[in-house]
Amino acid sequence: MSLTLTIPKEYGYVLGVATLSTVVACWHSVNTAIFRRKAKVPYPNAYCTHAEAKESKEKYLFNCAQRAHAHYQENHPQMLVGLVIGGLKYPVISATMGAAWCASSVLYTIGYCRKDRTEGKGRVVPGEVASVIEAVMIIMSGVTGYQILMS
Repeated sequence: MSLTLTIPKEYGYVLGVATLSTVVACWHSVNTAIFRRKAKVPYPNAYCTHAEAKESKEKYLFNCAQRAHAHYQENHPQMLVGLVIGGLKYPVISATMGAAWCASSVLYTIGYCRKDRTEGKGRVVPGEVASVIEAVMIIMSGVTGYQILMS
């Protein structure tokens, strides 16, 4: 049995947000590199030790930037699955949620890397916001898969 899949015109929004998410990933890399340079952390060290971060605000902020970047990379694949698959049936909702996910990641990182806050208390948007958006997108992708199977 075969299936003909018609992609809605609005799927272009989904593709645009998928592309935006890679731009945000690049922004995370650049942001982390800037904090790395300020903290004078040599490659290949992924993080500073707890003792180093406690002694140096720059090293602490580098760890924050690196952790925010890792958080993004850990969740980016799941978001893309939800976006691309859910977008087949719900392109505008998926694209809107994907854009919100990207924006929440940027706000999370900017807040996490604030000099005047410690222990991540500067995060404007808690990580749970992106997690809820991501979960809804994954559910939409599951519903889309189910609808395709039942058609």
